[in-house]
Amino acid sequence: MTEYALYFETGGPVFGEGFVALVRMRGRLLAVRSEDDFELYGVNPGGAAEHAPTLNEAYVRLVEDLRLVLVDIAAEGFGFEEFRRQAEDFFATTGSRAEARWREARTRARRGEIDTELGLRIERQDPELGIAIELLDKATAAANQAPQQQGPSALAA
Repeated sequence: MTEYALYFETGGPVFGEGFVALVRMRGRLLAVRSEDDFELYGVNPGGAAEHAPTLNEAYVRLVEDLRLVLVDIAAEGFGFEEFRRQAEDFFATTGSRAEARWREARTRARRGEIDTELGLRIERQDPELGIAIELLDKATAAANQAPQQQGPSALAA
């Protein structure tokens, strides 16, 4: 079993009652590779978890889970400001156990103890993490985003 500290970026439009929000997330994931599959655990936001035979499949599932949480928040019928507050609160949750394991995996990667066969860019700096939520004036083609990345954006080292 090998653990990897990963960064990810995702986002897209979220439709609520009377508003369209453009949401972008930059967070951290812990990937655990076993003989059979990959397990992903959300560090920021915490609480999310998925597994699949490949890293990219697990990632696509986890990102869809995150999107559905935002859709559920928007479906509660609140206005944009309450949606923003709840979405920010959701992103701010941290999986403390996953975070400790993430930090250890990053330390091992920095010492060169983890093989980087995942083919991800190595990120040695701590990028700015968080959630950005923009209210769109009206639904237009500008709300359409490029297709979702099919995998994490970087390996933390």
